[in-house]
Amino acid sequence: MNQKKELREQMILRRKLLSPSYMAESSQRISKNLTQASFYIHADMILFYMAFRNEVNVGLAMEEAWKTGKKVVLPRVNPKERTMSCYQVESFAELKPGSYGILEPPADPEKEVHPAELSLVVVPGVAFDHQGYRLGYGGGYYDRFFSQYPSCLRVGVAYPEQIVETVYPESHDQPLNYLVTSQGIFNF
Repeated sequence: MNQKKELREQMILRRKLLSPSYMAESSQRISKNLTQASFYIHADMILFYMAFRNEVNVGLAMEEAWKTGKKVVLPRVNPKERTMSCYQVESFAELKPGSYGILEPPADPEKEVHPAELSLVVVPGVAFDHQGYRLGYGGGYYDRFFSQYPSCLRVGVAYPEQIVETVYPESHDQPLNYLVTSQGIFNF
């Protein structure tokens, strides 16, 4: 457990040291690689995330999804229950800061999406390994989500600097299907 905590701290620091121009350019390339992948092209309803603390910004991929008629969905977290709910959004203007200061959609029952309807889930992370595991901030939101909805296609996005030998996965950690970087796509 200590190894995971230490790795998380190291990787958050590593990401903090990336320049804003490097992150913007890499995020652009990652979004392009993502939107050109067959799993993205064939998806009609995609759960994205709003970038936080220097995460890969997938805003361009979201804009492309809106442009091409795909349904864009974002998570809303419930910190008390440590769960995520999904809501369809039609523009960034709908979003407001949520529990952790991350932009979230409003809890509109008319726009709530059942996770089984999702074609694709784009996942952020602190670090990723070559076996398809990710290290997040430690809240376990995505791992719980994927254990409840194992059929969701899971795609991580990362700067190449976020890839490590191992993230010390535990039995409850849920692996990804793909990882998209500025340099290409890994298939697990």
